[in-house]
Amino acid sequence: MAKKNKKNQRNRLEKLIKPGDTVAKELRSDDIIIPIMGQTGAGKSTFVNNVLKVGSSDEVAPTSDGFKSCTEQLAHYVMPLQKEWADRYNITDTRRLVLVDTPGFDDTNVSDSEILRRIAVWLSASYNSDTKVAGIVYIHPIYPNRMTRNDCSNVKEFRRICGDAGLSKVVLATTRWDICPPETGTKREGELVENFWTNLLGNPETGEGKARMMRLRTDDDSALKIVQAILGMVEAAELDSGILSLQVQLMEKGKKFQQTDAAVELRKKLLDLLKESGSASSESRRERLRSLMQQVSELKVPLGTRIRAMLGLVSVQS
Repeated sequence: MAKKNKKNQRNRLEKLIKPGDTVAKELRSDDIIIPIMGQTGAGKSTFVNNVLKVGSSDEVAPTSDGFKSCTEQLAHYVMPLQKEWADRYNITDTRRLVLVDTPGFDDTNVSDSEILRRIAVWLSASYNSDTKVAGIVYIHPIYPNRMTRNDCSNVKEFRRICGDAGLSKVVLATTRWDICPPETGTKREGELVENFWTNLLGNPETGEGKARMMRLRTDDDSALKIVQAILGMVEAAELDSGILSLQVQLMEKGKKFQQTDAAVELRKKLLDLLKESGSASSESRRERLRSLMQQVSELKVPLGTRIRAMLGLVSVQS
């Protein structure tokens, strides 16, 4: 039965992969996986580089000070687990830390639907390698902009990727503290807790059972504290139990990509954007509308799957 399930998972993965996709083939089953997610320009690659410095890694994640994203494909960076961390958290020091730098939604060059698919491919491939997620870092700039409607939609999308069971492994990291006035930052932290991240945080005072919030500054130590927080979230025996909802739905339940909760949530966002777009009065707006319509079409559940659902052979969400 186990061999059959493994074969089914490989078949599902092969159907999801497209030419040019990033797939981690060299992962080990005991690797400590930490995906880093968040909007474009939030500081994901900078966080990765600050952690890599500790491991004296020659690898560097590309970063940019401009509006254009530098991360369009997922990239993962492997470093040895520091002996100090292994001793402190009772983890075997032969294990490796794998940081997964993901492209942000609302990317300048890649559609949201394609970004979600690429994330799904990497996570599915790691699941197929029997490698589990230790923790997830979601990075959000505290300044200068306030939370937008798009930001709120992206948070919903992130929650669907993780699932409620995965939230206990999440660190919500706020950046841009170096340019943010202290009073403004404190006020906005409160707004995030009370208005925008309530369903992610659970109990904001203890963080028990749900995500926790931390400040991420530009120095190496701040990045390392977040990694250590993830290592300290669970006992070493539980570290390998991290399975995200998106992985379960694709690899265990055999759902098509378009049927996953994350894809359904994204399609809702795109449909809302289409409704709000109105008529196309310029070529740039027409191009935007064409892009939105194409993404909505890509995320539509195939007709054959809908027919099987009508016959009670599969479950489906529209």
